[in-house]
Amino acid sequence: MNASRYELLKPLGKGHHGQTDLARFTHGNGPQLRVVKQIYRPQEPLQTLTQRLRSVTQHPQVPTLLDSWQTDNGQFFAFEHVTAPAIPQAEPPPWSPSQVVAWLLSLLSLLEHLHSFRLVHGDIRPANIRQGPRPILVDFRITQRIDRQALAMTGGDAAYAAPEQALGSLIYASDLYSLGLVAVHLLTGLAPFDLYSVADNRWIWPDLLVAPLPKTLGRVLDKLLERSLEKRYARAEEVIADLKRSPTEALLNRAKSLLPTKGAIPNPLNVVRPAPPKELAPAANLVAWQPLYQLTPGITTALALQATTLAMGTSTGQVLVCDLATATDIHPLTGRGHRDRIVALAFHPQRPILYSASGDGTVKLWDLNQGKLLHTLTQSGWQPTDLTIAFPYLIVSDSTGLITVWTVDPLNIHHRFNQHQDGVNGIAAKGERLASVGRDRTLRIWSLAAKGLLNTLPIQSSQGIALHPGGYYAIVGDDQGGVNVWPLGQPDKPTPFCATSDSVTALALSPDARLLAVGTDGNALRIYDGSGQCVSTLAQGWGVLALAFDGHTLVSGSQDETVTIWQRKMP
Repeated sequence: MNASRYELLKPLGKGHHGQTDLARFTHGNGPQLRVVKQIYRPQEPLQTLTQRLRSVTQHPQVPTLLDSWQTDNGQFFAFEHVTAPAIPQAEPPPWSPSQVVAWLLSLLSLLEHLHSFRLVHGDIRPANIRQGPRPILVDFRITQRIDRQALAMTGGDAAYAAPEQALGSLIYASDLYSLGLVAVHLLTGLAPFDLYSVADNRWIWPDLLVAPLPKTLGRVLDKLLERSLEKRYARAEEVIADLKRSPTEALLNRAKSLLPTKGAIPNPLNVVRPAPPKELAPAANLVAWQPLYQLTPGITTALALQATTLAMGTSTGQVLVCDLATATDIHPLTGRGHRDRIVALAFHPQRPILYSASGDGTVKLWDLNQGKLLHTLTQSGWQPTDLTIAFPYLIVSDSTGLITVWTVDPLNIHHRFNQHQDGVNGIAAKGERLASVGRDRTLRIWSLAAKGLLNTLPIQSSQGIALHPGGYYAIVGDDQGGVNVWPLGQPDKPTPFCATSDSVTALALSPDARLLAVGTDGNALRIYDGSGQCVSTLAQGWGVLALAFDGHTLVSGSQDETVTIWQRKMP
């Protein structure tokens, strides 16, 4: 391959050591638009650098290397052109703490990969992070390798550059500093120079937050933004470990000490019987809960519960099924699995079938009797965000704002709703009524029978939604910690139900509508009765990601990679 196959369209950047151009590939198959990076004075053979870059760009969160060649003018490398928008345009800040944590974990994993090749990015800023199903990091400097000492390099956006970059030094910790500064920008919506007081010689961003951060996230950001290299994180894996660590670390460490030794349980998960929960606050008419098991399947992003069968979906795309009667009969479902985060799970109400939706753009049907894949649903441009069953309908929402309604038996598209102006964060359905909350900050009520929109209501940015079994009202939990009830008959104004100090991440209503479980990005799981009074507050691994609740058994999955199964103690 050589330059004759490319038509240069426009320059994207130029430096002392090379330049970057947008080009059109004019011969053969493959992506037409490509980003071509030129190195003026190569320091190593083309084949050596090409092989390394092919290994680096196998990661799904960096542009893929498509072509390379060399001429008298230097070495050239053609990369995939990423058309996804930069994060501030895709989802303007401020973001909730739970969003920022998930985003940080995703990019830290990428930096861990990049740094393992002794490569540093050197220019992490919002414009170089694109918003796909997972954040994509573009424009990394393909020749900036660290061997035994820091790179003698400058450059990068001065607003997001680490202090040592201004002095001509670039190390792994420089990327971590820049990433931390982008995270604070996403939390506040403010530019870096507005987050630091020169007069006071300190960061002032904590004073500018609308609501206080969970302590763990605050400590991690403080350490990422340390100006002193001795105090700052040195490696991405250190940050990941701290982000996943619960504030109730002592309790978790005790639980981990009880894990069986390798080989003690013939399944991929560790199961422990944790210590009784600590009640964080007294409540009248207390409803007591007993922890039955604690599982460690990794970060669990979706849960579904049917009788004694628990289904779990992880951030890596694995789907596991557990028999709660023993909690030792745990197995992954087999077949061509998901390649990205599981966003929702649901059981067929009459047949042994499990539905799973994933950020990889698919919904899969699993045979629970055989433990294997039955069928895969796809649509062009699909990025599912939630899934629910309102028999005889299967309903799937996606990141473009589309809601697709399928008939379950047989599996056919029944209708599509497309009135949301942005991605749908969550859906809930009962009978003929469907409710959805979107990134466009609306709650929308739909009629499945009439195939139409009934009402659109303005709300705060919200993730959690639940629907009364009779379809009488919708319950919405927002990023400011509020939970509101919207009567569906006369939904002009919501009724405040309860409030927490942390962003609401998940809601689960008991089938009899007497109890509501509220998960947040803090370290407490709270249960409320019908009057809005908190009747139980349970110590919880930090950052609830998913809940499942049948009134007697409550299951929670959190950022610390644990799934806890609680059982209600009857008086």
